[in-house]
Amino acid sequence: MSIKALGNEKFEDLYKEKFKFFNPVQTQVFHTLFHTDSNSLIGAPTGSGKTIMSELAMLRVFKNTPKQKIIFIAPLKALAKERIIDWKRRLEGGVL
Repeated sequence: MSIKALGNEKFEDLYKEKFKFFNPVQTQVFHTLFHTDSNSLIGAPTGSGKTIMSELAMLRVFKNTPKQKIIFIAPLKALAKERIIDWKRRLEGGVL
């Protein structure tokens, strides 16, 4: 599935330099994460794009309820800090 499925140029800009299409696992969960309020549990191997999948759900929240907060849980403090640094760099530049 193309990143054009995001239907938002600013959201597409977050990914267009890295890839043009979501991988098969991301494609399978795209609708649920980006278009519904359904809870999801995703179990997939390392490197399968789970972080991007969490971003899809985050983008939905930012788009629909921008005042809401998001909690991201990681197994290691260093991983959480790495995500925060990356998201601040990518998202605070007017994407939302």
